[in-house]
Amino acid sequence: MTGESVAADVVAELADLAVWFPTPAGVVRAVDGVSLRVRRGETLGLVGESGSGKSTTGLALLRLVEPTAGEVRVAGQDVTRWSRRRLRRLRRRVAMVFQDPQASLDPRHTVGASIAEPLAVHRLTAGGSARRERVAELLDLVGLRRDLADRHPHELSGGQRQRVGIARALAGEPDLIVLDEPIASLDLSVQAQIMNLLRGLQRELGLTYLFISHDLAAVEHMSDRVAVMYLGRIVESGTPAQIWREPAHPYTAALLSAVPVADPPVQRGRQRIILAGDVPSPIDPPTGCAPDAVSAGAARLRPDRSGAGRDRLGTPGGLPVRGRGSAGDAGGHGPVGVCRPTLSGSRRVVRSSCVRSRVVARG
Repeated sequence: MTGESVAADVVAELADLAVWFPTPAGVVRAVDGVSLRVRRGETLGLVGESGSGKSTTGLALLRLVEPTAGEVRVAGQDVTRWSRRRLRRLRRRVAMVFQDPQASLDPRHTVGASIAEPLAVHRLTAGGSARRERVAELLDLVGLRRDLADRHPHELSGGQRQRVGIARALAGEPDLIVLDEPIASLDLSVQAQIMNLLRGLQRELGLTYLFISHDLAAVEHMSDRVAVMYLGRIVESGTPAQIWREPAHPYTAALLSAVPVADPPVQRGRQRIILAGDVPSPIDPPTGCAPDAVSAGAARLRPDRSGAGRDRLGTPGGLPVRGRGSAGDAGGHGPVGVCRPTLSGSRRVVRSSCVRSRVVARG
């Protein structure tokens, strides 16, 4: 694939994006140097714990929060400094489905009025009758009855309200939809229905998704590629099979080990990675080596028993990892090692990302 074809295949791109918020206690580095690409027709999953900067990254992509530094490109155009008037064009090309469907829908508007609003703003229909017909088509598309167009959000269930949010996002015929925790507030059975709906719409309409979630099972089910965020930074990215089978970063391994398995014998035999110590603050992130992106190949992080970097957390030697000791250690924990990368595969990880102050302990 040539460079021109790769560029044409990229729907949206973030380059060294930073979003900082000033507070009386200091500057919160919600997003701190994030770079990623979303390719046409794929689902890129963005996963991490609460407060890692996932939603802020999605909001910055739509310019709903202002970037402090870096660039936001949509369809090859740098939209970072676009005016409010020009941003209307961006709103049609990039849509968003929010986490809380109740809060994201105007309670004074009917369902039909909420879905029709993008049609009116972007002048996509000729008149009232054409607009009503398009709203009916969108309701059909998301599996809702047409008569619900006259209802208000409080008259619908949570799953129905989220379907309305999806229909509203589809109204502008966007190139990319940012899905910000779209199933987090829904019951388990409804979550599966919404995910199946999103996948079906993607196949039917050729949609591109940025799927933001802390639910690892949902991310694995939905995504073609996954990026793992921690403390405002991307620490690892790859296909779900690569990341779930062989996580290359200790933080990713800790996230995966926290997901229970619905098989008691298997769950009892699993090795849990426990994060110890205080959670670092984005106001005062730990010092240490800056992340070094490896794009030519993946780094498989493994404990280095050389002794380098054992004096304190976040040393330039790498991220400290505490491994379970051997039989000679009388069952205790072995010496603290330092994660060092070795190339294995073709995915992007961050090497020696010392942005943590927590020891990763296996137990």
